[in-house]
Amino acid sequence: MNSRTPLPPQAKEALEALRSPVENAGGDLPREQARAVIASEFDEESAEGLLNILHNRGYIYYVGEQIRIT
Repeated sequence: MNSRTPLPPQAKEALEALRSPVENAGGDLPREQARAVIASEFDEESAEGLLNILHNRGYIYYVGEQIRIT
């Protein structure tokens, strides 16, 4: 059973937008680069909020300033 809280549609899209860049970068991506990826799909203000949703709900985590997808 998946214990993570389901994501709203925009957060799902943001997570999918991050998958390829994170994988291409070897499994982690600098936070600012991740924010830029999401901002390219939405906008700067939404990008920060979407990163927070993904982090708070356990879909991404931080190692220093690097983002990894769980």
